[in-house]
Amino acid sequence: MYKLTGALCIIGGCGWAGLKVAGVYRRRAELLRCLQNGLSFLEAEISYGSTPLPLALRRVGEKLDKDSGALFTRAAQILCLNKGATASEAWEEGIKLLNGNIPLTAEELSILTMFGHGLGNSAREEQLKNIALVRQQLGMAEKKAAEARVKSEKMWQYLGFCLGGVIVLVFI
Repeated sequence: MYKLTGALCIIGGCGWAGLKVAGVYRRRAELLRCLQNGLSFLEAEISYGSTPLPLALRRVGEKLDKDSGALFTRAAQILCLNKGATASEAWEEGIKLLNGNIPLTAEELSILTMFGHGLGNSAREEQLKNIALVRQQLGMAEKKAAEARVKSEKMWQYLGFCLGGVIVLVFI
């Protein structure tokens, strides 16, 4: 009885770990899509509403889901609370929070960081061009993430349960 319970716990634990790793691939592709939507909302706030940057970032953060909205909300908080902070510094803090929730690749982090360096430092027309460019780059990164998801998601799901089964067989 104890062996059966132990075997089920090992298989279940390894399977759960595999499902968690597979979930990261799914969430990363969804996050990149949501970030593109967030940049579209930010573009609308800047171009049509002429909204100040902290308020625009806060509004965008409220419209998005928890993970992707955290980037915009955190950047808005830093700009509002720390009057000496630049938009670039606030954006980088938001990226750190975002990357803590869902690990991003170096390329994705680079895209977001480069966008932050130009945020709030130029005229409205330049900001809009920069947003459009970053949205396009995130679109390409989303396609890569979707391809990685197709390749890796099922593999990690099966690998977790199979590894648990192998461990149980070794112990028997």
